[in-house]
Amino acid sequence: MTQIYWDTLKDLVGEEGVSDNELEVLDLALNGKSPAEIKTILGRQSENAVQKTLSRIYTKFRITGAGPGKLSKLQKILSDRLQAKQGRRKVLIAWAGSNSKYQAEKIRDVIFKHPQIEAFILDIDGSSGSAWLQETEQILSTVDFGILCLPKECLEQAWINFLIGLFSGRLHNFRLLRFSKKVNFEIPIHFPSIDGVEKNNLAYLLHEITGGDIEEAKDWINYKLSTSNWFNELLEEEQNCLSPVEVSKTRIILNTVEPILKANNYLQTNKIFQQLVINDIADIDERIEDLNSNGSVYSMPLELYPRRLTSLQQKLQVRVKAIAIVDGVESFWASDKGDEVAKTAHPESERLFVFSSEQDFERGLNFLLRHASYYKVFVTTKEIYLPYAEEFSLRDVSTRYNIESFNSKLSTLPTKEYAIIETGDGKNQLIVWYENDNVRQSRSVRLANFSPNAGEIDQYKKILSNFLTRANRNEGVFQLTVGNSIKLNSTKNLDKIVFQKLDLIRENLFRKSPYEFLKFPKELLKDLQKVRNKLNRFKDKNEVIQEALKVVCERLNSQTASIFLFSKDGHLHRQKIVGIDANAKEIDDNWFEGENYLPGESFTGQAALPHEDGFGQPQSANDLSKIPLDAKSQEKYLEKLGGIYSAIAVPLDGQHKTYGVLEVINKIDPIKRKPIPNYGFSQEEIHWLYTIGSSVASAISNLRKKRQVKLLADLSDALVGYRSNLSDVQDAYKTVVNRLVSDDTAFEVCILRVKNKNHLLEVVDKAGAERVKWDKRLDDPRGYEDGFVGDTLREKRAISLTGINDQNIEKFKNQDWIVLNQFKSFGCFPLIYKEEVVGALSLYTGYEYDFHPGCKEFLERVASLTAAFIGRVKESEVVNSVVRDLNNSPDTSDLLQLKEEELREQLAIIQKQRDSIREKLDATFGNRHQSNHPESSTEDSIETVAKYCS
Repeated sequence: MTQIYWDTLKDLVGEEGVSDNELEVLDLALNGKSPAEIKTILGRQSENAVQKTLSRIYTKFRITGAGPGKLSKLQKILSDRLQAKQGRRKVLIAWAGSNSKYQAEKIRDVIFKHPQIEAFILDIDGSSGSAWLQETEQILSTVDFGILCLPKECLEQAWINFLIGLFSGRLHNFRLLRFSKKVNFEIPIHFPSIDGVEKNNLAYLLHEITGGDIEEAKDWINYKLSTSNWFNELLEEEQNCLSPVEVSKTRIILNTVEPILKANNYLQTNKIFQQLVINDIADIDERIEDLNSNGSVYSMPLELYPRRLTSLQQKLQVRVKAIAIVDGVESFWASDKGDEVAKTAHPESERLFVFSSEQDFERGLNFLLRHASYYKVFVTTKEIYLPYAEEFSLRDVSTRYNIESFNSKLSTLPTKEYAIIETGDGKNQLIVWYENDNVRQSRSVRLANFSPNAGEIDQYKKILSNFLTRANRNEGVFQLTVGNSIKLNSTKNLDKIVFQKLDLIRENLFRKSPYEFLKFPKELLKDLQKVRNKLNRFKDKNEVIQEALKVVCERLNSQTASIFLFSKDGHLHRQKIVGIDANAKEIDDNWFEGENYLPGESFTGQAALPHEDGFGQPQSANDLSKIPLDAKSQEKYLEKLGGIYSAIAVPLDGQHKTYGVLEVINKIDPIKRKPIPNYGFSQEEIHWLYTIGSSVASAISNLRKKRQVKLLADLSDALVGYRSNLSDVQDAYKTVVNRLVSDDTAFEVCILRVKNKNHLLEVVDKAGAERVKWDKRLDDPRGYEDGFVGDTLREKRAISLTGINDQNIEKFKNQDWIVLNQFKSFGCFPLIYKEEVVGALSLYTGYEYDFHPGCKEFLERVASLTAAFIGRVKESEVVNSVVRDLNNSPDTSDLLQLKEEELREQLAIIQKQRDSIREKLDATFGNRHQSNHPESSTEDSIETVAKYCS
């Protein structure tokens, strides 16, 4: 269905009494929004509430049935209404003089009796005065096209010129139609007329009204004229008509008013004032009495003002500083008259166009661009401008000036809409304004007033200049700049300009920011708290990332949103991206697969680069062309997004470090779903995104902690469950090293060493990430003096290196292997069991890792579990050895059969075995039975073994 603007839709459903509340729902439904989307956009209680609202609308349109078919029926009704509303063109035919009335009737009944035209004429002569004007005032606002039939002989030039000014000022589409080869007088405003005696001219007029094919219009004219004698009568009359003598009334008026003109000092000293009066001399008979020797205000019909302004700009190259309220009395800007004002304007002229709505702004795009290509054009809204105008109102001029010396019309000086006209040297100036504070009223004539009084001019110039300075700060006023070389000859150029220059204005002036809540801290906290709570409820990292990116895109109207997390290689790898490409299609997550950056690399990496506090810092840019970017990344994003203009990247900070980046690129128009080139992200949006980033980081960090707790629990269960046989022990060692290089940790290599019988730490197992190469590595045992492992063995404390450099690498035994794999950080944690180092864990990372307190606490717990397992294995081995020794001792019954000497020998052997068992037990279970404790006995040690074995 064709898009229907809000005001048009409101008009189409007016008969059914659809409320504004219902109209909001209907507008979104007609634009393809689902009940769920409507609920979210309008903040309704539920989808059911939206459905009920739609049901009420269907009932008002007497649409029955169920299912989606009802909306289709409603769309058809509205579409038919819109076509009917737009299908027939209303044409008003005006006339002056009895002969013109006859011609007007024939035009209506012959030529314009057309299916696409609804033509009507006025039954009052256009020269009959106020009654005709009152009726015309009411009708002009309802017609699409106006035609004025000129009489063959017109002695009332003032009336004709007034009618031309009235029609051309009120109607965008207006034409003069004469049925004479030659006009019998000179129209002072030089408005072109159409010769209706030529059939082709009538065909082009019909084509201009109805559109379509010009040949069809010609066929229609030929057909209709062939069925009527009117046109033949017209041609015969034209041939027999004698051309009357042209009468110039201008000279007569000049002779009449010459004494008054000479007596007026303003006319004699001000060139603008003088030229204005001379240009308008044809109508001066109705207004000249207001201009006496002390007169400082000159008035003319408003409809004539654009023509007079054009003439002043052409002849005197005047500069204009003006305020134009687009839906106010100046309704001519989109017409030919507005174009003439633009083309003749001085480049230093300034005009502020004030719009009421985005719809008015959209309708005015073409004329705005035309004007901006000739002089300085500014735009704002009534909501912004009117409070300012009222603050500096000069309505009460009696308190500021001695108005007794002024014309009484000075009491109507404006508070809103006016213009200052001045020569290049500034010596000659005029202020222009309208009566009744620019309010449209039904009156016979609306006037434009001109005054050269310097007091008002200086005041209003200052007011306007102060307001326009806001454009330098983008405070509700924006200057529209277009190169003079572009005169809208190319639709492609126009589209490009509109795209690049006007989206910024739309966004700032007419569209409510999706961040209105940012202005209210309570609402901001409420929104953030809801997001934080929702993210913390997820049990999977990918769910957190998906939801976070969705919220960010919706809140910020960004073209893309991405999350990058550090991997074992020290690079930020993109985990997910959401957004739309240059064609408004969803970006597939597999696009630019493998995108990654080092800390400090490109725009993304800068956000993760550690600063003095050890964390990254937010990055923002509203002009990415000034930011050094990774070449490949820049190429990819330019191609995919159609341009890269603005971005924010905030670090994802955990408790101890930055472990990722949240990034958005390009602000988009939420309606057109296109990036806005000249508009970026505000400071409030940067702060909001940083806070959301903290919520994301917190949620992911909590999930990581839960995985670490589970890893410890699983490791504990696994180690406790292993038996003391050799294969189980090796499996246990493999479990430890594999868990420490899993995706849940930052480590690329884990090496487990256990103390052997020679009190050296030997490698029992190792594991590495997929990229790790084991070439050039020697796994020989380590003693007290062997590098960092020896330090750990000797000092019984953990050692960590955030950065492996040229100075400390010399202490490593496998330097070539470290260089080959480009390891950046190293940690060695002792495995201590009953105050003895029974092993060590060595860890390597692919980037500079700081082994923060949280990491150390985790590794110490792993080390404690592993040490306990190793200690238990060693104790089990000792116990097994003791049991074997005891089993090998002689039986008591056998000893009784020995002779004394043999018995003594066997007892000595048994004593040695008992001493050996005691030494093993003391060494294994705490050495509670030292030789300097005579009360200790072999039976105590055996009891200990029995308890352990039990």
